[in-house]
Amino acid sequence: MFSYEKFNASNIIDAPAVERVVEFSPSGVDAANIARVLSLAVDGKVISADAADGYADVAGRVNFRLVYADRDGVVRGVDYNADFTIKVDGDFVAEDAVSAAVYVVETDVTAGDSIKLSAVVSVSASALRRTEIEALTDAERCYKTVETVSVPSAVAVKSVSVPVSDECEAGEVESVLLVDAQAIVLGAVAEEGKIDVNASVFAKVTYVEGGEIKTAEFEIPFAEEVQAEDVAEGDAVFATVAVRSSKIVLSGVTGANIIRFDGDVALKVYVLRDKEAEVVADMFMLANEVEMERTQAQFRCFGKTAYTSEKIHGTASLGDRPEADAVVAVPYARCFVAKAETAESGATVEGVLNADVVYTDESGLNSVRAEVPFSLDIDGEFGDGVKAFCVVEKVAAKVRRGGEIEIDATVGILLTSYRTATVEYISSVTLGEEKEQNTSALSLYIASDGDEMWDVCKALTATPEEIMQQNPSLSTPLAEGERVIFFRSLS
Repeated sequence: MFSYEKFNASNIIDAPAVERVVEFSPSGVDAANIARVLSLAVDGKVISADAADGYADVAGRVNFRLVYADRDGVVRGVDYNADFTIKVDGDFVAEDAVSAAVYVVETDVTAGDSIKLSAVVSVSASALRRTEIEALTDAERCYKTVETVSVPSAVAVKSVSVPVSDECEAGEVESVLLVDAQAIVLGAVAEEGKIDVNASVFAKVTYVEGGEIKTAEFEIPFAEEVQAEDVAEGDAVFATVAVRSSKIVLSGVTGANIIRFDGDVALKVYVLRDKEAEVVADMFMLANEVEMERTQAQFRCFGKTAYTSEKIHGTASLGDRPEADAVVAVPYARCFVAKAETAESGATVEGVLNADVVYTDESGLNSVRAEVPFSLDIDGEFGDGVKAFCVVEKVAAKVRRGGEIEIDATVGILLTSYRTATVEYISSVTLGEEKEQNTSALSLYIASDGDEMWDVCKALTATPEEIMQQNPSLSTPLAEGERVIFFRSLS
């Protein structure tokens, strides 16, 4: 008598980010030989993420890349990794497929009798949970109304590896000090049977040439076509990219080297579709009482994405240090989003730009860590909520006055909107006692203001067709006091 159908649904589960300090003291380095630290570049990545009931176990790795000048004035670069594990509390269950991200918030290095490298990392975890709902779709021998509901459902989750490469000319490269690379999605669109993703890698190589520190900058755009047969045009797409590994290859001839950057980028795409289903919205039986259980389910899902480039300007004070003569290089720069929220006409993104500026003063090479807070208003429509991820596209510094260094940067920001989809449906029906039948030859219904045909049918225990047959001019909604007369044939 009552027919139910199961529909696939998907829900995005996000957990609040957790911060922790990762410290590492490398062996084999003579701390006494470090005259001055010039830059500490730090990146974090996820090694594994596993769900449990109520939390996610995340294992990560922090990559410390230290550039320093030794007591002989030689600039050197060293590279270290430090692994960590952390528990991220959230509304997870053991069956969830969890993904996580590691962002570096702060870094520090101390050199005394030994070297201690430290970083504050922010670890976030989320899951695209596949669930299902079971709704009433038909009811025999009942008067019913139907409606179409929209249920968000995962169509595809795909991961691919994308190689990227670029090169530039240089002089005689004596040593490579630091490689700093970031990747970001510029746009992702679903087509029939595929997802077209446009992204870019921004990389900077700091090296020594002729005894001087120099940098080579690379902007490497790439497009990837990810095959997924179930995907259709118009599906919602969320994509992430991360530089998994990178290396520098030197070639060419003496005095005219070629610096080639080779990177491996991990690309992951998630595709959602609002699938429409026809369900029973309301019903009643003429012969029996029925008890209906209604369920309201909410699903968080992503919507549109937008990429924008924004300018950031700030200064770094040298405090009581000697005055700067000239900027040599900016080997490392990162921006961290502290808050992203929807606003009346778009979104507001707040964060901090961190950059290591190497400069010269009366004693030779020196450096300062510049911290530039920013707040950006970005136009657009971003649903119920928004997430933001940013990279430093370009950064430059110059001495403004002896005690200050001016920072100008262009940051690329990817914004992803989120919405909450609410689905209401009848999840169960219980058949009750038989109704006492109306045996009157004539029934009269006096309407309240706004009554619908549904109210008349239930009161008179008649079908809409029977009522309209005897009241052909009846139109709803009814007015206060309007009368509906129904004649019943008695045998």
